[in-house]
Amino acid sequence: MKRKVRLATQDDITKLIDVYSEWQKFKGILPDQLIEVDTPEGLKKYFDGSNPTRIYLLAVDEAENPLGACYIDTSFLKLSSIRLGDMMVKEKNRKQRVGSMLVDRVIEYARENKVKKVWLWSQEELKSAVKFYESKGFVLEGRQKNQFCNKDALLFGLVL
Repeated sequence: MKRKVRLATQDDITKLIDVYSEWQKFKGILPDQLIEVDTPEGLKKYFDGSNPTRIYLLAVDEAENPLGACYIDTSFLKLSSIRLGDMMVKEKNRKQRVGSMLVDRVIEYARENKVKKVWLWSQEELKSAVKFYESKGFVLEGRQKNQFCNKDALLFGLVL
C-alpha cells in the first residue's frame, strides 16, 4: 500500500479531526484538557490565513484515507527553530513507518528553511512516543515543570 505525507488543506480538516480523535484513547492517562477533540472551527484559523503559525502535515494512503498527522509550529522560524506539534498516528497504522514519514517531512522542511533545531514536547506516560522520538535522533533536553495542566512536559530537541 502506497503512503505519502502532504501538506494538509482546509478541505482536510475532517481528516485531521479523524486522526486527532485518537487522543481519546489516552483518557485516564493524560489530562482531559490535553486530549480534547479538535473542532472544525478550532482548526479553520490555521488554514484561512488568520493564524499562519502552523503548517499541518497529513499522512494518507493511496485512497486518501488519513493515517497520521502533525503540525510544524513556525513561530520560532526567525530564530532558526521549529516545533513539531501534536503528532498522532492512528493506532491501526502504527509500526508501519507513518510516524517516520511525518518526522522525516518535518526535518526536510527544517533543512529547506535553514532551521538549526527541531524541538517538541511529550509526556513521560507516552513511552512508545518517547522511544520513537529518541530513535529518530531527538534528545531529551529537560523536563518543564507544570507545563500542561499541572503536568510536567519532556522537552526533546534535534539539532540539525
